[in-house]
Amino acid sequence: MNKIKILIVEDEPIIALNLKQVLSELGYEPYGISNNRCNTLKLLNEKKEIPDLILMDIYLQGPTTGIMLAKELKETLINTPVVFLTANSELATIKEASETLAYGYLIKPYKKSHLQAAIEIAIKKADEDKKNSLNLDAIKNINKSLEQQLLLENETKSRTVKLKYGYLFDKGKDVLYFGDEAVTLTNKELAIVKILCKTPGQNISQEQIEYAIWQDEPAGYAAFRTVLFRLRNKIHKDLIINQKNIGYRIEIL
Repeated sequence: MNKIKILIVEDEPIIALNLKQVLSELGYEPYGISNNRCNTLKLLNEKKEIPDLILMDIYLQGPTTGIMLAKELKETLINTPVVFLTANSELATIKEASETLAYGYLIKPYKKSHLQAAIEIAIKKADEDKKNSLNLDAIKNINKSLEQQLLLENETKSRTVKLKYGYLFDKGKDVLYFGDEAVTLTNKELAIVKILCKTPGQNISQEQIEYAIWQDEPAGYAAFRTVLFRLRNKIHKDLIINQKNIGYRIEIL
């Protein structure tokens, strides 16, 4: 079984070396020792492996505190828990440290048993959080796929009009299908189908249809009847219904 690798970030050399010895005695693997931000980042870059846990002193050499460094590392070492070490027991400091989502907080001097307990609790909690995060990501991905599928289905439904006798009109492509085959229509014939499919199943007056065909100027009833006659010869005779003095409608499922 692989040992838990622990990075020590402590600016007091004696304390850091003692901590390294204690970790080895407890069966952990010291990952390395650092005393400030720069050396910590350098150590992490040099190592090929990511530490399983970081023991972080709050007050370090240089302008960057352990709390600030923990926040920075959280962006890259997302699943690596941090346990803070400090001689400061002020509530304000503890509160600031807790805002980094730390997994533990030990006041110096600490007992070996307390250190081990803090490490084990932090590792277990981090593992649980990682599993929960993976499960949440999986659920999000499933939901995203379902949402995308539903969106495509809704787009398809809103884009297409299912008609009687095996016909379907695709409003996005302006194509009338009979089964899988596109029905060849002239521009004027297509204009009739389009305006009828804007409100499928409802009556559209002849004047409205004529305007859809000849927007510039009316061509007259005879011309309209000719276009409609040619269209009906290409489709089922009852797909477009004429109700006297009311208008025309296209039959839907």
